[in-house]
Amino acid sequence: MLVLSATADDDFTRAIPVDSDQPVVSTVSLHPHGKWLVTAGDDHVVRIWDLPSGTQIRQIPGHTDWVRSSAFIPNSTQVLTAGDDGHVHLLDIVEGTLKRKVTSVDFSIFRLKVAPNGSVIAISGFSKNLFLIDTQSGNVLHKIDALTDDVRGLSFSNSGKVIASGGRDGIVRLWSVDTGQQVGEIMAHRRRVRDMCFISDDSMLVSISDDRTMFVADLGNAAESHRVPLGAILPFALVDCGNQQVAVGGTDNRISIWNLKEQSIRKVFQGHTGSITSLDYVTRPGGLGGVVVSGSFDTSVRTWPLGPLNPVRVRVSEKSPAATK
Repeated sequence: MLVLSATADDDFTRAIPVDSDQPVVSTVSLHPHGKWLVTAGDDHVVRIWDLPSGTQIRQIPGHTDWVRSSAFIPNSTQVLTAGDDGHVHLLDIVEGTLKRKVTSVDFSIFRLKVAPNGSVIAISGFSKNLFLIDTQSGNVLHKIDALTDDVRGLSFSNSGKVIASGGRDGIVRLWSVDTGQQVGEIMAHRRRVRDMCFISDDSMLVSISDDRTMFVADLGNAAESHRVPLGAILPFALVDCGNQQVAVGGTDNRISIWNLKEQSIRKVFQGHTGSITSLDYVTRPGGLGGVVVSGSFDTSVRTWPLGPLNPVRVRVSEKSPAATK
């Protein structure tokens, strides 16, 4: 099998001032238009970047513990963040301000997702409970017993009608967003689910696990579902890249682009020196192809083009002038 590899240049594109020496990057979120990037981690600060230049334009404090997850509200300049302090914050990236605290729970939040229409937030983490919350009011729509604890995998279907969850027992469960009732169950893994995503047309649901496999659930024909061995890697992050492709990152410090139809690796991106903690993907306008962004325990953030663009790397831990607020 031929594997293509892309390695970033050794020079940093931009050195960024931070509040601590080497904050771990545990969440990355790309604005759908590809202009802004949000990152956060163990120093509790949310950072806003101009993605094309790699320049940091905002720092927004407010969290009191490790920030684990973030997600943009569709068709807006607002982003939601959550983490170990149990708070969900709504930030405006243009104003560089904390708009409000949406809600709080009594457990560490590991995963936050926003429904495609932006009206519902899902949060889960070190608890058996999965919460569906109204974005505007912060009211709890459904408190769901997820039937397992340590729920790190969450994904809304692209229709917005279903939310999938996965935790310590390795089972992927499907819930109705309208009723909060369980509508399906997939015996996907033998160990904890780490991350999951619906493919864009909702034909498949892909999950990764501590059992070092990727499970591809065919939602139209269960007989076509299959498990893909990932080798020695312990996978941490997964994102849909379109065209029945996903990116997987973990303890091998690489991002592998998998072709789900062929069950093979199309491309490997190398350059990180620590485990990959988080991934996101956006399609560039003008036919330039998509871009994967990765955050890592090595405290750097990198972009990886799936089209004719050059890789970009920034290291969060270095210091130089930048606009902050």
